[in-house]
Amino acid sequence: MKELTNEEVCLALGYFDSVHLGHRNLISESRKLADKIGCGLAVATFTNNAYKQFNEHDKQVYTYPERCELLKDLCDYVLPMRFDSRLKNCSAEMFLQHLISVYNIKAMTCGYDYLFGKGASGDAELLSGFCSSHGIECLVVPKFETDSIRISTTAVKSLLAEGSIERANEFLGVPFSVTGKVVHGRGAGRLFDIPTANIKFPSSKLLPKSGVYGVVCIVDGKQYFGAANVGARPTFGMSKLVVEVMIADFNDNIYDKEIKLSFRKYLRPIVCFETPAQLSKQVHKDIGWNKHD
Repeated sequence: MKELTNEEVCLALGYFDSVHLGHRNLISESRKLADKIGCGLAVATFTNNAYKQFNEHDKQVYTYPERCELLKDLCDYVLPMRFDSRLKNCSAEMFLQHLISVYNIKAMTCGYDYLFGKGASGDAELLSGFCSSHGIECLVVPKFETDSIRISTTAVKSLLAEGSIERANEFLGVPFSVTGKVVHGRGAGRLFDIPTANIKFPSSKLLPKSGVYGVVCIVDGKQYFGAANVGARPTFGMSKLVVEVMIADFNDNIYDKEIKLSFRKYLRPIVCFETPAQLSKQVHKDIGWNKHD
């Protein structure tokens, strides 16, 4: 994903932390305006976990690299911003003045509820007035709903916390995913005769409710069905939260490779089986989840 430098752009403002349907609608409307003006489309987003400035325990639906991957087919450029104490305490006017002094902005867009600047003093009305006084076009995109429900990152997070992965995917527009590096684990896959991959993920990454999920694994551009265990491994007396995926019809060595897990279905809660053999039997059933639908 190309980072914005000096190109003429229409800039969509927001966090775009989950790239949900509301975000996608805003970006789509921004694209129409960019095409009308004859310039590129850039989307602003934070490179770090902005929530930590307000609540150190709050996590992101998608990390910055994951967001860039999602945005690459929706816009031309990403404007990366780091949300730190300096930006948090920057006035709304100074924030906008900085943007137009550094970048070649022909238009700006935002959602109807967009807030920015110190103490959230800036809003869509202030942005519109600023743009008007500086000869910049402005578009404020109205509330986006589906089935009379407002789509929001808060709603997506709540659904993920409930394990309602299929409903969360409807709000997101694409399946929720986790991207990370495959690291060495406990070698339990040998017990099941199933390739098992442990995924190292950033601490700022939000995970769905603990449980076992039907997933599609993307490795080296190829897709495989599998089952992901999100949470503890009580059968082996392990309480640490991990993401471990069992992959069907796969034999490659993928240690240190990047893997993407696309979550499709909540299968069951995590259970402490009496024996590894009982767990093995269940895991074989889990990885065939797509054949049972």
